[in-house]
Amino acid sequence: MAAVALGWRGLVVEGVSLFGERVTIVAGVNQGAHEQRVTSGWGPVVDRMSVAMLWEWPEYRAVVSPVTVEGVLARGRRWQRALAKAGGFVGFCSTAILLDQEYEPNQHCLVTAHWYGVSVLRLAQGVPVLVQPGRDGPVETARPSALSRWVEELVYARLLQDSRITLSEAG
Repeated sequence: MAAVALGWRGLVVEGVSLFGERVTIVAGVNQGAHEQRVTSGWGPVVDRMSVAMLWEWPEYRAVVSPVTVEGVLARGRRWQRALAKAGGFVGFCSTAILLDQEYEPNQHCLVTAHWYGVSVLRLAQGVPVLVQPGRDGPVETARPSALSRWVEELVYARLLQDSRITLSEAG
């Protein structure tokens, strides 16, 4: 429901563990790239060293990722902790924090989130409500890297593991 309040489109993947933090990922699926990967028998590449080597070689730079990370949502009771969880993704995609509180967040939270471009939501009777919008999408200077590609491959693996995408959806 938080992804809807933010206007993020894609598949919501709860409880993804990345960089030692559990976050929610909203992922877009490139159906053509997914179909190509499935029909060629080439599954997700989740070994970080393989990703670093594979996509740095000129022959593989044309390989399109089947998944893009549209947004990262971190949840917490304290805004500082939630912002620390989302912090590793600021700049590379849309980011947001969901505060488990019925009351409005304080000004320090809102100013800090605004500085980093992070959207702020809070719960109102169990429903996420947007308090302050953040930056939509990556920063202008963000470029794909082996690390961002590795995250995409991990999310792709999780979507396949959870049967959220299949070959029939790729057509």
